[in-house]
Amino acid sequence: MATRYAKLLGGLLGGAVGDAMGAATEVRTTEMIKEKWGGLVKDIIQAPKDTWAHWSTCGQVTDDFSVSYYHALQILKDKGKITEKGAQKAVLKWFEDPQYSQCAGPTTRRSIALMKGEKLPPVKQDRLLCVNSRASNGGAMKVGCVGLFDACNVDKAIDDAITMCKVTHDNTIALSGAAAIAAATAEAMKDRVGYLDVIQAGIYGAEQGFLRSSKMDDVRPVAGANIVKRIRHAVDLGMRYQGDFDKAMDIISKEIGGGLPAAEAVPAAFGYIAATEGDVMNTIYMAVNAGDDTDTVACMAGYIVGALRGYDHIPARYLALIEKANKFDLQKTASKIEALLEQEDVA
Repeated sequence: MATRYAKLLGGLLGGAVGDAMGAATEVRTTEMIKEKWGGLVKDIIQAPKDTWAHWSTCGQVTDDFSVSYYHALQILKDKGKITEKGAQKAVLKWFEDPQYSQCAGPTTRRSIALMKGEKLPPVKQDRLLCVNSRASNGGAMKVGCVGLFDACNVDKAIDDAITMCKVTHDNTIALSGAAAIAAATAEAMKDRVGYLDVIQAGIYGAEQGFLRSSKMDDVRPVAGANIVKRIRHAVDLGMRYQGDFDKAMDIISKEIGGGLPAAEAVPAAFGYIAATEGDVMNTIYMAVNAGDDTDTVACMAGYIVGALRGYDHIPARYLALIEKANKFDLQKTASKIEALLEQEDVA
């Protein structure tokens, strides 16, 4: 059974490895990935020039894990409290780092500009009741850290995910997806927990994330697919083809998708967890090679399965590579989160 520290470091490292490995395969189909590299990508490699991460060096993460890490550092500064003000500080600090801010999507960029008090030209979309293009995975990609700070407390993880993410992704579907990832990661931090428990927590998180955010005046409705139902469908597909890696990956990517919409990327992550029975590296490999927004899906899934199994289920060499390439200290961060959790235990 993994220790709490092993789970904390596993979550951080799993998210980072998924992002760094998926950075090379993003925007390709599975067939293109196989053609480019002569088979599936199962290592962290240099991203080619025709991907979003063409600027990176081998081992660097993109916006997916980096924005999550900056939020984790801010939560530590705030002694474990997750607030809208803290979330704003974190995303503004992250945006000051040109290495990662160049990856920021349009929703995040506009939200940051508003936080900084910039006067923006009117946008026709702002007059619409539902701005469906904003129902992206940009919230879900950064909330794995919330599940670590709210270890074992699924309901608190859901509320904190909404608080943290609505400063940039203020709509019901994006927040439903974010709550699913945070809830699953919080559940994964429990002792004697299995992958099915984690999936069930994700479904509960998606359901409650939608319901709770729908009642908030500062959260907008969007017209889109129900994430709860799509997670269930993805999981059904994954369980049907357990033991057949290629078939599971192919059918989930084609029936569920793995793109920018939260209603694709989040369910796909749970489908891959189901297909691999929560195996850390096989889950990451599946997300990395399924095509489309591979770094985001692999980051989200990596957070969950890394916390579920622990860091010793991830090749040890990746820890040094990730820390050196990004100037992160994942080990110290995990230790500080553990210290906070120990203080809460005593209290």
